[in-house]
Amino acid sequence: MAALKHEVLLRLKGIELISYWEGRLITAQLTDLFGISRQQASADIKHYLQAINPGSLTHSPAAKGYIPTPGFTPVLTSGHINEYMGLIAGQGEQTLAPVLESHPAIASVQLPDRSVRPEVVREIIKACRNKGSLKILYASMTNPQIHERQISPHTLVYSGFRWHVRAWCHTRNEFRDFLLSRIDRTPKPCGTATQGPEHDQSWNDQLSITLIPNSLLNDAQKALVERDFGMPDGRLQLKVRKALAHYTLQRYQAAITEEEAARVKEHPLQLQPSDRLRLDPHLFTGAGD
Repeated sequence: MAALKHEVLLRLKGIELISYWEGRLITAQLTDLFGISRQQASADIKHYLQAINPGSLTHSPAAKGYIPTPGFTPVLTSGHINEYMGLIAGQGEQTLAPVLESHPAIASVQLPDRSVRPEVVREIIKACRNKGSLKILYASMTNPQIHERQISPHTLVYSGFRWHVRAWCHTRNEFRDFLLSRIDRTPKPCGTATQGPEHDQSWNDQLSITLIPNSLLNDAQKALVERDFGMPDGRLQLKVRKALAHYTLQRYQAAITEEEAARVKEHPLQLQPSDRLRLDPHLFTGAGD
């Protein structure tokens, strides 16, 4: 396996990731992702099944492609959803994939993404693509008892810490965020979506966020923060979706309130005070409780 060329190994990992997380593999996905011919895609699938992970996939006429066999286990990848999303986002370049001790001089901190189960992701991706609705069993901090919800999902989102799905909630009649790790069992399809992403105003509208060094830092410390975050003119301006504003601030560990700003070591950055009132309606709302 070590002798495989990098581009070949990348395609074989793509076969594994698509099969594991989507539950269906067709040659067109490989041709689109890697810019290869249909013949090469078929040859790669055959090589994966014969030499890399025998018995892991079976051809399904109903699915018009390959589906994982019961007990399918990845052998080229680690089973982290970041790898799959990195493959899709980077079109083969693994821009979001975690680097886990892959070089003696490189290491990274990996969050417990194994709590996100492939059978959950498969159904959500299918619903997003087919504009379908799902019945899910869900629990939240405000309602920790597992209960049934109906959602119409449109986008999977990585906040930098956890994965959630942006979806229309049929209970609250609004778009909300549902953490994948809090979905119990396998979602069940239940018809077509009543509200699509074109109706999600907070998703489609964008706003500007301005971050500055924490005002309680001294001048030398502020200069360090400005250099760390590449802040021209002592500020960092970001344009984000309204629905992702609070996740962006969390990712940057930016203080929002004065109480948070007082914890300087935790929050070297802060939201520009003049932005606080303007952004308030869009902060920490939309959780799937």
